[in-house]
Amino acid sequence: MKKFAVVLLSTVVCGTLASAKLNQQFEPEKDTSGFSGKPEVSFATDLSFYFQGLSQNYTGVALPTLATTPAGGPYPITAATKPNASGFTSNTVTDTPIESGLILPTANLDINAKIMSGFNVKLQTMLASHHHNDTYVKGGYATIDNLDFIAPGFLSSIMKDTTIKIGVNDINYGDDQYRRTDNANVMRNPFITNMGVEGYLQGTHVEILYRMPAISSFAMVGITNGQANPQDVAKTDYDAITGSASSNRYGIYGKIGFDHEYTDDLRFRATQSIYSISGSNRNDLYSSDKAGNVITNVLGTGASDSMSSGWNAMSGYIHTPATTKNPDGTYVSKSAADILASKTNLFLKYKDTELYGMYEIADGADVYDKSMKMNHYAVDLVQRFNNDKFWAAARYENAVVKYADAFNDFGDAELTQWQLGLGWFLSKNAVAKFEYIDQKREKFSIYQNGDAEFKGFMVNASLSF
Repeated sequence: MKKFAVVLLSTVVCGTLASAKLNQQFEPEKDTSGFSGKPEVSFATDLSFYFQGLSQNYTGVALPTLATTPAGGPYPITAATKPNASGFTSNTVTDTPIESGLILPTANLDINAKIMSGFNVKLQTMLASHHHNDTYVKGGYATIDNLDFIAPGFLSSIMKDTTIKIGVNDINYGDDQYRRTDNANVMRNPFITNMGVEGYLQGTHVEILYRMPAISSFAMVGITNGQANPQDVAKTDYDAITGSASSNRYGIYGKIGFDHEYTDDLRFRATQSIYSISGSNRNDLYSSDKAGNVITNVLGTGASDSMSSGWNAMSGYIHTPATTKNPDGTYVSKSAADILASKTNLFLKYKDTELYGMYEIADGADVYDKSMKMNHYAVDLVQRFNNDKFWAAARYENAVVKYADAFNDFGDAELTQWQLGLGWFLSKNAVAKFEYIDQKREKFSIYQNGDAEFKGFMVNASLSF
């Protein structure tokens, strides 16, 4: 730890403190640049190093099985079958000690290409991530800003303010995806880690964004199957007995927003987003970061798990019935088959101070139509110094889920997370960050007495070029 601190401090002191004046980017601007007639290709690379110094406190519990299947199905959890906190004799999630140390560095490689006038493509590759340690393609997509490839001037009056996006990537639900760490790409995030609950989805999608510059506003509508690796050609029907929902279900989502720079010192943005899907066999809206969380090996997760510090809030344990292959049946985690989610975001920047807020509500149901509801909010305050070369940031986040049919019902599950961070731009392409994080979970059915916590510090140094 001492050697790492000396190296980091030396880098900060010796780094070129060039101006890194920031302009928070949300939806990309419309591409109106000319085209030379030949494809124009560029590359972008990110490389991040992390030091994790966390401690944790929790006791896991065993998920029970039922020797006999309750008659009458669909297999409700009853007082007779529901375990209680004092009734466990073994653990499936163990309180594994962790220690401070370096964790796997991450790397990204993006390939950008202008194929024709107003037609751009991007291929995003993870060279190393915490979930998949090998190289894999995160996704690829095209943005279309005019339809001249169909015919010169085709629908030009509409396309003048319209962008079409199609492919596999982050859907435009809410504004949080524009301020989060995406594997090794950390420049847009004033913190090191992301929120504990993320309404963030990578999947195949089509979006249409329409800008209204006269009133500093925009509207967007999209459709997605919610899958980064779609397998919808294999038909799966809804089955209340096995707890399976249907494949080939599409979610629809939309967003309206106002974003105006009143002066060089004052900017205000407000957006409202909505997302809806029904009968989905796999719903990744709150568990979609294919790179995995920045933090590793906490709360019973392994180094290669996609969710460690994150919580798939709209999920719960249901009991699947006894079968030939699974004679006792088991409790398994299932994400909500139905979700209607709404997210409100606010962004206010005055001189060197930023205030960012998020409020989200979600109304869902599992495959047995048992209700689960979430209230989720977060507030960020960022103060920048010396022409944005340095900053200090604080975040508070809270999420509460009401799911009375969780297999071990302690009541409303709640996650609370505090983050305090410091950052230095060594140059426009290099950054160093320090963060203290404290996450508490209460009334979670997979922990004895319902409680779990991790806290400590993270250190990050990153390059983007």
